[in-house]
This record gives sequence, C-alpha cells and structure tokens, in this order.
Amino acid sequence: MTKLLLATVMVSSAFAVSALATDGGVEPLPPVDHDFFSRIRLAALGDPQDLTEPLLPDDVAPPGQPRQEFEPPAGRKLPPGAKPGPLQQAIVTVTELPRLGNAGLGLLTLDTSLTIGLPAPTVNSPVLLTPGFGTSFVDEVSGPTDPGLPAQLYDAWLQVRWLTKLGDRFGVDLAVAPGWYSDFVNDTSQALRITGHGFGAYEARENLRIVAGVIYLDRYDVNMLPAGGLLWTPADDRRFELIFPRPRLAWRVAADDRAAHWLYLAGEFGGNQWAVRRETGVDDVVVYHDYRLLAGWERRPADLGVNWRFEAGWVTGRLVEYYVTDTADYRPSDTFLVRAGVWY
Repeated sequence: MTKLLLATVMVSSAFAVSALATDGGVEPLPPVDHDFFSRIRLAALGDPQDLTEPLLPDDVAPPGQPRQEFEPPAGRKLPPGAKPGPLQQAIVTVTELPRLGNAGLGLLTLDTSLTIGLPAPTVNSPVLLTPGFGTSFVDEVSGPTDPGLPAQLYDAWLQVRWLTKLGDRFGVDLAVAPGWYSDFVNDTSQALRITGHGFGAYEARENLRIVAGVIYLDRYDVNMLPAGGLLWTPADDRRFELIFPRPRLAWRVAADDRAAHWLYLAGEFGGNQWAVRRETGVDDVVVYHDYRLLAGWERRPADLGVNWRFEAGWVTGRLVEYYVTDTADYRPSDTFLVRAGVWY
C-alpha cells in the first residue's frame, strides 16, 4: 500500500496570497492581518496514514483543506481556510503503482476521509476529528517469489487532533489516531495500531518557520520517526518545505480570479503495515515500504470550492517483510506512481 502511517504529522505550510488580474496586469492584494497562528499552520504532511496531503495553507484548517488564495469574503469571522459549520473537508485520493514485470508488485489504493472541526475552546484552537478508510488492491505474480499478500488490504482510522498556540511565536500540533489495518480476515489485535504525532513550530521571521517533532507510527519496521526542518517562503510565488520526511519545493505558475496553479517537486517515504492471514491459515503481520520522487500539479481555488491535484513519479527501494512467520523478504522491482486527488 502506498501510505505512510504518519501519525499524522503534518507540518504544514503556507502559500502566500495570489494575485488578481486587473487591466491586463497582475496586482497583489493587500495583506490580511492575521495573528500568528493564522500565519503558521502546524498541519503535518498528511493524515496519520500517509503523505498524500495537497499543498497545505498556513492557517487553522483541517488536513488537506485549501486556504483561500484571495481576499476572504467581507464579514468572514472564521480562520482562513476554515468552512462554516462542523464539516471542514471531504477528500478522495486514488494512487496506482503498476506491476512492472514478473518481479514487480502492483498496488492500487483508494483513500477517503472526512474532517469535522470543533472549537476547543475557540475556532482558533480547534479539535479536528478525521475518520478515514482505505482499500489497496494487490497485483502480484504467482510463483516461488510470490510475496503472498492478500488480494485486498484495508485500513480504517480516526484521528483526533488539537492545534493551539503558546505565546506570539510558538504553535503546537498534537494528534492521536487509533486504526484497524488488516485484510479483514485476520481479526486479532495485531491489526490494531495507534499512531500519532507531536509538533512545535517557531516563527523565526515572517517568511521562515522552524519545525520539530516526532511521528509515532506503531510499526515493526519504523516505530518512531523524528521529523522537522524549515518552512521558507522567499516570495509570494515560491515555497520551500525543507522538512523530513517529505521535503517539497513549490512554485506558483499561473493565477487568475478563479484559482491559482502550483507546480511542485517532492520526496516521500511510503508504506503501511497490515495484519494478514497467510494461505496456510497462520496469522501474520506484513510491512511494505518504498521511497518516492514526485512531481505534481495542484489547483487551488480562490474560494473554498473543489480542489484537485495530480502527481507522478518514480518508486524505488521497495520491500515486503513478514514479522511473525519465517518468510524471506521480498524486494519488488522499481515502478512509477500516478496519484490523483479531489477534495472539498
């Protein structure tokens, strides 16, 4: 599966206000006066399960919620990027890693999630509840090197996340996400995992944030992962997320009064862990992981409408490991990745 159960770290990020076309030229809008926490969003790089988030805003908004690229409507009282009412986001993502040759391993993954925001105690210090569900379809070649994965793998989870600020320059992002990861045949406690993350961010300058924290994956191969780095926005049309484990460099390449378009390059650590039942009837735990280099295109609407993203890239360093039975590791051949996401 193409997911990194990142205890949702989400070190998140800021896109500057885009420009309106007027009289054939481009004229920036005047800056909006937000407090510190509306400028520095501590969303991690994805939900607890992966790194499939779109380019995230610098404000209090749920994972994946695009901020408004332009001036908020008059009288708007919510934090930038947030929607009226409790429903904040619905997202669908499809990711395919095709099997290339007899030594390959194909994975087609469909992920869905829904985010509900609650003030705790205010909208500027919210609790975000995000249930999610994913299905991975496995394509492997039968034979002596067959990794023996089930035809389908599933994960279901609920993330509880809290964002707040301490003082004028420091913000905190905490999350915990119990989940069930299995083939829905192995129903033992091996399928239960509790992931989470804790992050802090310091605003060193208006365009520079220092982020540090830890991601708890509750996995056999990587149990805990340190994460952090720099968020640097040298100009309105450039954004550099120099953050492990998903660095990302983004450039705004087009903008009009309806939407802005961003092109980006990213690195990614992908994978997941599931409890499965082998063909012999023995319960086991399998981990899959890989490394990815991606290029993407994202459309960010000028209002809180429908957004989309497309990514493609190369996948290498692939490994399938079983941790209960005495099964040899399997190293699928390299492949490419295609991923598309739509969210509201």
